[in-house]
Amino acid sequence: MWGRSVTIAITGIDSRLGVEQAHADANHVLRIWLDQGRIEIISVPRGTYADAGFSSSSLNIIANYRARKGRAAYLRKLAEMTGVGKIDYYVEVGFSQAMGIFELLGFKGSAATTLHVLRTRKAFGIGDHQRCYNQAQFIRQMILKHFPRSEGVLNALALRGALALAQTNLRYDVVQGILAALRARGFPQNERAVHIELRPRRFRVKDFDFRSPEKVVELGKSFDRALKKKGAMPPKPTFRAASYQHRLHQMIVAAARALDAGNPTRALAVLERPYQQRAWVQLPDERVRMQYMELMCNALIEAYQETGNILKAEDVRMFLSHMGVPSAANYGAQAWPMLSSPSQ
Repeated sequence: MWGRSVTIAITGIDSRLGVEQAHADANHVLRIWLDQGRIEIISVPRGTYADAGFSSSSLNIIANYRARKGRAAYLRKLAEMTGVGKIDYYVEVGFSQAMGIFELLGFKGSAATTLHVLRTRKAFGIGDHQRCYNQAQFIRQMILKHFPRSEGVLNALALRGALALAQTNLRYDVVQGILAALRARGFPQNERAVHIELRPRRFRVKDFDFRSPEKVVELGKSFDRALKKKGAMPPKPTFRAASYQHRLHQMIVAAARALDAGNPTRALAVLERPYQQRAWVQLPDERVRMQYMELMCNALIEAYQETGNILKAEDVRMFLSHMGVPSAANYGAQAWPMLSSPSQ
């Protein structure tokens, strides 16, 4: 490869609701060769050795490097491991953010299944190497599927929505510039225009088709059969929507009480991390999801305003705008009575 290139790290974060510590369970670098109109996806399995400073060698892996050293050090290490020199931009997504992006990619109604399929590793003899490759293959197939429609208005809106959901330093205008450069080179000339490289690549991997919700649902059933056969199927669901909603409800109510008591700093401490995680996206009922999003954002706007952080308040307003919430919406604690307690 030669010429100008742009590198984007795509990291899947395993960070539980409200928790700051973030493990990097999915590690991928897009190297976009602008002059050639080609894309490399360089992927690193989560268990790959990276000295994170633990006394136990088993803990010194790239997944823990992000949690132990922070984002900046993790990106430098990932650039070193993938051989790209430096990483220009990062995109981090947790469970909720990933599900929201899957929906924007056309997997509405099957986002949870898509997340399950792309996180499955115990169904395969080579474990995380196959899972890592599956994630890269999903990214590759989505690029090839959606790029031809990238100039349309609806896809522009979806792109803005995806960037708003993720934690990223990648701006919409930068993405449009990258897309225009690729388009000028006739991308994609063929399916080989997007290439996957595992670092390290120790095993032979299998190709799966993730291009449609129907195919992903079938793969989910197939992977679950393999898990059951190996006795690796979880005995009970790891995610319970009612319990999750109850926890979100408690957080929002706690923030409302803090605002009523004149303690906006406490409200920020409760809601800033769930907001960054876009935690409401995991709620299955779309009406309830939107309600929780608006109430959480409203509380943050009020708390930021009361602490004098006008720029952060404006950032949250802009996020609501990208999510389709009218700018004339009422901001503040007056909306709290609308929130009803979920059943457990």
